[in-house]
Amino acid sequence: MPLNEIVPNWTELQNLSDTDKLVPVEITDKPVIANSFDATLDPFIEINKVPLSTDYGAGSSAHSVRLMLNGKDTEIGVVGEKYLCVPNTKIAEVGAEIRSRSNLQWKEQKCFFDGKVYRRTFICEDSGLQASVPQVDDIVGLVMEEVNSYDSSVKAGIVCYFMRLICLNGMRSKVHQFGYTFRHSMNNVDWESEIHQSVVQLTGANPEYRLNAFSEACGKLQKPIDFQELKVISENNDYLGKLPTQQYGQIVKNMVVSEHYPQTGNEFTAWDLLNSGTETLWHQKKITQGAIKNNALVVDGLLRYGKDTWEAPFIDPNQMSLDVN
Repeated sequence: MPLNEIVPNWTELQNLSDTDKLVPVEITDKPVIANSFDATLDPFIEINKVPLSTDYGAGSSAHSVRLMLNGKDTEIGVVGEKYLCVPNTKIAEVGAEIRSRSNLQWKEQKCFFDGKVYRRTFICEDSGLQASVPQVDDIVGLVMEEVNSYDSSVKAGIVCYFMRLICLNGMRSKVHQFGYTFRHSMNNVDWESEIHQSVVQLTGANPEYRLNAFSEACGKLQKPIDFQELKVISENNDYLGKLPTQQYGQIVKNMVVSEHYPQTGNEFTAWDLLNSGTETLWHQKKITQGAIKNNALVVDGLLRYGKDTWEAPFIDPNQMSLDVN
């Protein structure tokens, strides 16, 4: 499909000058989707950075990051004087503006906020940014995530990755994701302008190219695997060797007992294992930072396994034409 049909205002986006400013888009007080960590926490609550002092009244370079949680003034973390405090509301405004300019259809899917880390995901519902995984009927689509933290544990910004749409399993990937993130440092006070310059990347040709590359990589996981291969995958640090043993066991057990698997006859595939992993890690009742990081570990590790073990179909170079019935 031509790019101008996927993103109708593509030419306009390319011609935007670097000095154009993002126009804040009004956001609701609370996300549409209930907070997956704690529904009582408002991710858009006011945040304050307050300088600390010693018992003797002397100044300190340390600052306290504070929120009103459950009616109490609560310290979320202690940061340095040069820590750049970015409210979740500002990240949400920029994300809303990018989605608005894209002329694509987006639907909020999940929000995570534990008082320190903020993550909010949106699924792109345009068929032009959905792709079929080779050899199976699964469709993967584009996801945009707003991310921020109030304790420097996570960079702030906008990232895009992919999701298996049949079960809404988010597939984070350090290798395949793209976007713009920045550290909470005064060196990044112009972060809004930097994200603005990435609008073309987030809503132009790049997502289509990356989506196809991701779906093709997923297509290399369809070969059946046995218990010996599961052992190889679990022990190799390039695959899932760095995943906690207990969590790996939960993923394998889920694959074996779930009615969703296997998809290929009576045999399991690495694609089954990847989907069991993302299902286990994405749909936790109270998702954790560890689960978020391990989601990317599972995806990237198994895609690397698929690449390493892929046997390309043989094509006879002497066959100059195909018979057509």
